Amino acid sequence: MSQSADPLIVDSISETSAIASPFRTFGRGLAFFYRKKTLGAIGLTIILVVMILAVFAPLFSRYDPSFIFQSENPNYKTNPSIMDLAKDSNIGSPIIVTQLTNPDSEHWFGTSRAGHDIYARIIYGTRTSLMVGLIASVIAVGLGIIVGGATGYYLGWLDLLVQRLIDTLQALPSLVLLLLIGQTFEPSLRNVIMTMGVIGLPITSRLIRSAVLALRASTFVEAATALGASDSRIMFRHVLPNIGSVVIISFTIGIGAYILFEATLSFLGVGPSGVISWGRMVNEGRASIDIHPWLTVFSGAALSLTVVAFNLFGDAIRDVLDPRLRGS
Repeated sequence: MSQSADPLIVDSISETSAIASPFRTFGRGLAFFYRKKTLGAIGLTIILVVMILAVFAPLFSRYDPSFIFQSENPNYKTNPSIMDLAKDSNIGSPIIVTQLTNPDSEHWFGTSRAGHDIYARIIYGTRTSLMVGLIASVIAVGLGIIVGGATGYYLGWLDLLVQRLIDTLQALPSLVLLLLIGQTFEPSLRNVIMTMGVIGLPITSRLIRSAVLALRASTFVEAATALGASDSRIMFRHVLPNIGSVVIISFTIGIGAYILFEATLSFLGVGPSGVISWGRMVNEGRASIDIHPWLTVFSGAALSLTVVAFNLFGDAIRDVLDPRLRGS
């Protein structure tokens, strides 16, 4: 006589399988992405490394980024003569700043003119870049969903009025507008991020509006309207879930653009104050680039690598999510 299975064991196995199934699906999708999209996989790997460095910056930086390295002056004289000062301007100081040193075992990327460890400042600079890129992109995409979704679905006078305002905002050069706001208001990190998010509104709202316009004329939206579904139900149940690919692509590609914008502002001297920025480091290294290029080279390489990584990952995500490019 056969024995029936224990229902508790069956339920436990089913529950475990249900929990493991999403992780298994995600793992297969990630493996497929790394196998088929090589450049996108490289970009994703770089992004993950940058995020780990930003989160665990104190563990990887080795030194405090604001610490000024100093050493005793072996040529120190208590009352140096004018001739001695002409030969060595630091001869009258018992302590000298360890500045503009070449990369070695103690300072992997060398030191800056101010005596800071370049490697530590680049590690902490990842926090500023990622914070600017991620939050500004969230603001731009969030506003784009609201503005583009409403105007693309309702059309009429609302669409006409809002689109003219969007045209006005888009007509203003982004860099000039950022410089103007940076000179008018306090150049804090919060103000810079919010300004970048608003400046990114025209592009994201136009992309989302076009996607909503295409869905608005689709058969399933017309069927839902004929069945008496409310506008809010149609937007949240039918329209918004189907523009997810456009939102994800706009978000990922926008991060690199905002990181580059912040670096440009910092390079020009009007970026966020009180934070470590790769753009400001590039600017600081210009004065001594002929004799000590390490500050400019390493900070510029970190900036370029991060921006290119987000662009590569965004392009790969677009190819994966867009049905027209999925087979390319």
